[in-house]
Amino acid sequence: MHNEVADQVRAAVDHWVEGRHEESTQVLATLAETQTPSMMYGVACGIATVAKAALMKMHSHHSHTCFWGVRTGDGSRPEESIPPHHLFAARFIAANLNNDTDTALALYQAAYTSADPELWPACMHTLLAATGEAVIAATSGANR
Repeated sequence: MHNEVADQVRAAVDHWVEGRHEESTQVLATLAETQTPSMMYGVACGIATVAKAALMKMHSHHSHTCFWGVRTGDGSRPEESIPPHHLFAARFIAANLNNDTDTALALYQAAYTSADPELWPACMHTLLAATGEAVIAATSGANR
C-alpha cells in the first residue's frame, strides 16, 4: 500500500513538472479521497521531501549550515501578506528542510482541522505546485 502511495506522489510531482497540472491535481485529489488523514500527512511529507531534494540541489553550498524560514520582500510578517495556503506550503517545506517534524505535523494538523473546508485542499495543492516548481528550477536544462 505504501509503495502505491509513493508511486502516486511521484506521479503527481512528475505530472506537474511536465506541465500537466490538471492530471497532477487529480492524482492528489484521488489520494485525498482514498487515504486516511495520517496517510495524507505522509503524502505531504513525501511531496516536501522532493522539494527538499530540489532545494538542496540548488543551494547545496548552504544546505547543511543554515536554518530555513519564510521571509517577505518588504520585511512584513508573512501572515500579513502571504495567503494562508501559500504560507503553509512554504513553512511545511522549510520545516522539512530543517528536519523539524514537530512543526511539520503541527502545520498539517492546523490545516486539516481548520474550520475552513477549503484550506486543507488548497494547502496540499499549493505544496504540490511549489514542489513541482522547485524541481523545474533545480533541473532547468534537463530536457524540460
